[in-house]
Amino acid sequence: MNWIDTKYLNMKIRMQKFVDEFLSGEQGVSAFIATILLIVIVVALCAIFWTNINEWFTNTWGEIIGNDGMGGIGKQKS
Repeated sequence: MNWIDTKYLNMKIRMQKFVDEFLSGEQGVSAFIATILLIVIVVALCAIFWTNINEWFTNTWGEIIGNDGMGGIGKQKS
C-alpha cells in the first residue's frame, strides 16, 4: 500500500466511526432534530408574517434614508 491508500483508509475508518457514534448517541440525534425543527418553525413564521415584516422594513428604511433621497438620518420630522 502506498501513502495515499493508507490516508484514504484512515479517513474512511474515521468517518464510519463518526457516523456510528452519531447514530448510537441519542443526544446528538435529538439536538440535530431540534435544530431542524427550530429552523422550520422560523421559516414558517417568516412566510406567514411576510407582509407585516416587509412593511415594517420598508417603513423603517424610508425613515432612515428619507423620502427626498438625501438621507433622513438626523433630520427632524416636520
